[in-house]
Amino acid sequence: MLEKPDLLGLGLTNNEAEIYIILLKLKEAKAYDIAKHTPISRSHVYDSLNILLGKGLINYVTKGKTKRFRITDPDNLINILEAKEEQIVKQKAELKEKIAVLKEKDIVTSSKVEVYEGVEGIKYILNDIINDGVAHKYKEILVMNSFSKDEFIKSVPEYVWERFWNMRKKYKIQSRQLFAEGKIITEHPHVKARILSKDYFSNKVVHSIYGNKIIYFIFTLQPLVIRIDSQEVAELYQKQFELLWKIAK
Repeated sequence: MLEKPDLLGLGLTNNEAEIYIILLKLKEAKAYDIAKHTPISRSHVYDSLNILLGKGLINYVTKGKTKRFRITDPDNLINILEAKEEQIVKQKAELKEKIAVLKEKDIVTSSKVEVYEGVEGIKYILNDIINDGVAHKYKEILVMNSFSKDEFIKSVPEYVWERFWNMRKKYKIQSRQLFAEGKIITEHPHVKARILSKDYFSNKVVHSIYGNKIIYFIFTLQPLVIRIDSQEVAELYQKQFELLWKIAK
């Protein structure tokens, strides 16, 4: 079973690790309910939740006017380990075993709609796009209101952009991308691009479709990602994309 020392070893603070463990047990909870299960002050609970959101380790759904928090796929912890390279290889293997136990016991709540905040959330989604592409779970990525590199790196570090596009080139992951008129088109061997009037798009939002997943990238000072995993919704957006692709130049 995943325990607090495991999370501390990944670099999480004591507060972050304790809140993560609480969410494992509760499956889904309001910040107020989390605070009742720990001596951590309520203000520090909110601070730690925001940090965990930024690291992509938790997300939330809004029910009424209330946010309910829950952990994301525990494999996100592996992404943190990979950054530490050789000195944490043993720790990485141990964590994989414990995550497998979590999945076998169905402790983690599945979700159709997920919200990620910050750079780590963007990185997680981009990794998911690559992983699904390598696993041949989709034919191509469909993108509406595609951003150029210069637009992307205003909110996200340049290395994140470079890694994503290098991986796409390595695994020959194809895409069709609609750019708003006046934007710089990304030149890439696996990209087909067309131009459409900017009136069709919101300036700060990029829509991506891959397989049964629809992504809203919202690029502000604190980037936000919303992912919907639904075959029906994905098919609806694919039809919308095809209509726009036909009228684009």
